[in-house]
Amino acid sequence: MHTKSARRATVLVTTVALSGALLTACGHKSQGDASDAAAATPVAAGSTATASGSPSPTPTASESPSASPSASGSPSAKATTAPSKSATAKPSATPTKAAAPQAAAAPAPAPAPVAKPGPAAPPPPAPATTHVPPLQSSCKPSYPRPNDPKAAVGAALTAAAGQSRVLNLSNGGTDKMPPLPVNLVKAIAWQESGWQSGILACDGGIGTMQVMPATVTWMNGKFAAKSDPETLEGNVQLGTQLLDWLVAYYGDSGFGGKYDLAPDPATGKTPLLDLVIAAYNAGAGNVHYNTVTDPVTNTTTGSLVIPNPSYVANVKALMSSAPWNAAG
Repeated sequence: MHTKSARRATVLVTTVALSGALLTACGHKSQGDASDAAAATPVAAGSTATASGSPSPTPTASESPSASPSASGSPSAKATTAPSKSATAKPSATPTKAAAPQAAAAPAPAPAPVAKPGPAAPPPPAPATTHVPPLQSSCKPSYPRPNDPKAAVGAALTAAAGQSRVLNLSNGGTDKMPPLPVNLVKAIAWQESGWQSGILACDGGIGTMQVMPATVTWMNGKFAAKSDPETLEGNVQLGTQLLDWLVAYYGDSGFGGKYDLAPDPATGKTPLLDLVIAAYNAGAGNVHYNTVTDPVTNTTTGSLVIPNPSYVANVKALMSSAPWNAAG
């Protein structure tokens, strides 16, 4: 009996021990399954795990690459969230391509000024010597007729400057010119004659605007007029007609048909105005505007050929100071 009882006890103990071993082995297998399952589902770099350990289906804004590339061409934002420790990071099956940098569109080059036919025809032959205003000449002027009052001269200059003249072009057409700046007309008349309407210079300059005899025939033909240089109105008409023709000549041949005499907003320079003032005194045949166009940028630059820069400077100074206002 004791021997049978001892055997039963031994079998019972052995059975309990085997059961515990099997239970322990089953527990380790369950944990291993969970670990293997996690490893079978890789988490993409940059995704955020939820509290339960599963990857978030939608990356946040800070984790997605920026749509705008940086200067180096790579996305400006980078993923910063590390993958879950329980998972082995593996490359995504479909990698995300960074947006290609967009090339900045080059600005369209500005077209070069195109010469306008007609008034850009060659001017008359240049005078052998530049006209010297009588007030700056060593030769004493004469007075074939009395001077008109300064107020009458000023009124005539203002009226003539404000006209929009029609210029007969060399190709048979016409061109309507804008009014001239009043201070330009008054400044040239002051520089040339001091607003003396009855003065005659030694070189033939007549009256307020010091119109040369050859200019009279030329301007009357260009503007289909019959102005008399011996009268105040006729003299001022001829002088302002010459200024209009010079604006058209240089504006059409060098500035693409633009007649703006105002300073350039960017540089403050007045190339067209300078050419017109210089040519009124020295003759258009002695004053030139040379242009050069860069074939790469299509940018046109110009240089002025002016033989009388001091005359130009004096007239522009008079335009600003307007001494005729003080003279009454």
